[in-house]
Amino acid sequence: GLKSLQDFTTINSFALVEITRSKPQSLGLIAKAFDALSENSILMIDGNKTDGIESHLKTLRKLFKIEGIISKSHGKIFWIKKATRPQTLDQWIQGLEPVKIEQDYKTKAGIFSANHIDKASSLLLKCLPKHLGGIGADLGAGWGYLSNELLKTNDKIKSICLVEADWNALHCAKLNINDSRAKFEWTDATQHKNTKYDFIIMNPPFHQTRKAEPDIGKSFIIQASELLTPKGQLWMVANRQLAYETTLDTCFTSVNSITETPQFKVINASRPKKQIFR
Repeated sequence: GLKSLQDFTTINSFALVEITRSKPQSLGLIAKAFDALSENSILMIDGNKTDGIESHLKTLRKLFKIEGIISKSHGKIFWIKKATRPQTLDQWIQGLEPVKIEQDYKTKAGIFSANHIDKASSLLLKCLPKHLGGIGADLGAGWGYLSNELLKTNDKIKSICLVEADWNALHCAKLNINDSRAKFEWTDATQHKNTKYDFIIMNPPFHQTRKAEPDIGKSFIIQASELLTPKGQLWMVANRQLAYETTLDTCFTSVNSITETPQFKVINASRPKKQIFR
């Protein structure tokens, strides 16, 4: 069977790296894969042109002999053999380590909003009530900014569960939050199953590729309505042009627009409807 691991634990005879949109992250993964191979083993690098596969090919060509290249449609795959290890790979691996950004938060290359505090999350934080309490969840929690700031100012919060699908982002959240009330779960937010929450906060993702996919945010809203208590409240921020209102009205009895900017909107929804009434 297949295993999902966060790092290499054995020496292997073959490796395939799927590049990400972050060049530092991709180069770090290539270096780690290289180090986990036995001598003369094949390392394949695969990716889309829009994600920078051509740039990676150019970089690797300066260090290794390219054994083969296959191009098709918008993608490309090429491969090298493990040979003498260039010292440059040490720098690439270093690029995977957490780095400090503003307010001493730690992030990693490749995760959402890796270089700065997200403006939408910052707007949501300003709109959140000071009296939030009970058991809460942060769906799509990223590297923990919202939950951490909320815990600092709300001593009535018993616990908050940070739910995040990106392991690297959740790892950073654990580094950023020093509060025993914070719980962490590595899973897709739409698959999260837990006790009923008194409140949920979220800044849901709206794309997996470069194209906007509002269905992702809609699935977060539906999930939130099913996780909340009958008197529970959802606080969310979204890009202004994304039409979530119909889904919100379907799932909640009360939906209120808190604020809007040219870019974002903050919404509060309460009293989730039972599924039989939707």
